[in-house]
Amino acid sequence: MPSLRTLFQLILDQLDSKLIKPIKCIERQVSMNLQEADIKTRPANANGLWCHILLPVILLVYTCFDKVSLLYKITSLISVGLLSYCMLFILFLSASNIVLKAPVYTGCLASSLIATVILHVFLNQGLLFSISVTSTSTVLFAWMLRLCIVECHSTFTLGEAMIVSQGLVLFTAMSVMKFLFEMHSDDDEMEFISVIVFTILSTLGLIVTALYFLKDTQRNLKSLGYIVGSAAIFVLLILHSILGSDCLIVIIHYIFIKENRLQIISFWILLLALAVCALFIRTKLAVKASTVTRKTFHVLASLVFLSGIIFDINLMMLAAGIGLGVLIFVEALRKSGIEPISSALQSAFLVYCDEKDCGMFAMTPIYLYVGLAFPLLIVPNHEDRELELLSGVLSIGVGDTAASWFGSRFGFNKWPDSNRTFEGTIFNILSQIGTVYALQLFGALRARHALSRAALSACAGALLEARTAQVDNLVLPLAALATLQLSRLLY
Repeated sequence: MPSLRTLFQLILDQLDSKLIKPIKCIERQVSMNLQEADIKTRPANANGLWCHILLPVILLVYTCFDKVSLLYKITSLISVGLLSYCMLFILFLSASNIVLKAPVYTGCLASSLIATVILHVFLNQGLLFSISVTSTSTVLFAWMLRLCIVECHSTFTLGEAMIVSQGLVLFTAMSVMKFLFEMHSDDDEMEFISVIVFTILSTLGLIVTALYFLKDTQRNLKSLGYIVGSAAIFVLLILHSILGSDCLIVIIHYIFIKENRLQIISFWILLLALAVCALFIRTKLAVKASTVTRKTFHVLASLVFLSGIIFDINLMMLAAGIGLGVLIFVEALRKSGIEPISSALQSAFLVYCDEKDCGMFAMTPIYLYVGLAFPLLIVPNHEDRELELLSGVLSIGVGDTAASWFGSRFGFNKWPDSNRTFEGTIFNILSQIGTVYALQLFGALRARHALSRAALSACAGALLEARTAQVDNLVLPLAALATLQLSRLLY
């Protein structure tokens, strides 16, 4: 045990001297300028300035080393512009807080120009198209980032705000280009799923907008009924126009009848019922849930994604898109002020909220869901990528949960300047390796070099979990996927 701890500490010391110390210097300047501007980010001992690298790097690696669609390539190159903007933003913010007040500045133009040149030269896209998509995405990102930092008090650290803004902008850009420029894939089933998911999520955006602009006198169940009813009609009209007059029959057949999917759906419903029962009982008791108790939902959600990814990836993608819409809708209802729904949801939130949920929105459960689901959207060529698709399940559903449980009960040796224990970190690693071994043993996972790759990813994720001040549910899946990408290239 001491030798392992010494090895881990030696690695951390080397990283600290070579990489972390320069970043800490910039961190201090950024924190000072945020404080001078009276910007209240989520309380944490670090701003997470490194976080903005994760998502663009993952997209670029897949673009360079995998066979991906044109839409995927364009989206990843747009992320280059967002990445360069983040770097300029951090540089300017370390010098002065005036960058928080300027809605658009030369950094937007410079960043979009970089992405425009790459898009035009390497993908042979038209100059007008390249300029329009990159500049629009960069300006939208600049606005979104400032909204998260300035308006959403105590909700995000700077790094978390960058990841969230990148994800929203890239997803929006991809969706608009897909339907506006008809960049469809050759997989008819994936197109069918995309139509349903994008229709539901876009309609959800309209619902959230309508709830936001309701007057105080209109915040009642009657108005909510009108909004939801109108949204349902809108969804039916869109699906009718795209999928045909029998769209409902086709969707029901696809979900419940095709390929005997009733069994896996029944399993998911059972897990959902257990989660609802646990939530209801704890809310009735009005007893604050501990960290270990909250991890119960990690386990239940992970079982849903684990079973879906292994047994029916296409159905899992459809369910994940619909589930995300439901989760955001519930959070919108909690903040809507419509009684008695808002009060009931707020009571459940107060019981189960994490100490990091101190801002305007309950981001931790959304991060958990997105962390489990995002590989389904980002990882191309699903046939031989089960391990990468399970990066979220392994990192936060298995590893983070195991570390929390084991560390709280048997952990005594804490990492320096952290409440995480060395014993929890070790169990984090072992639990992920054990899960992959069990999946291989039962023939559910057939990825090459799965154990060694999972071990590398688990070690990287466990060390990050032990040291980072960012929300685990958000950064660990991204870091795990990036490590699994690297391990696949090495092998």
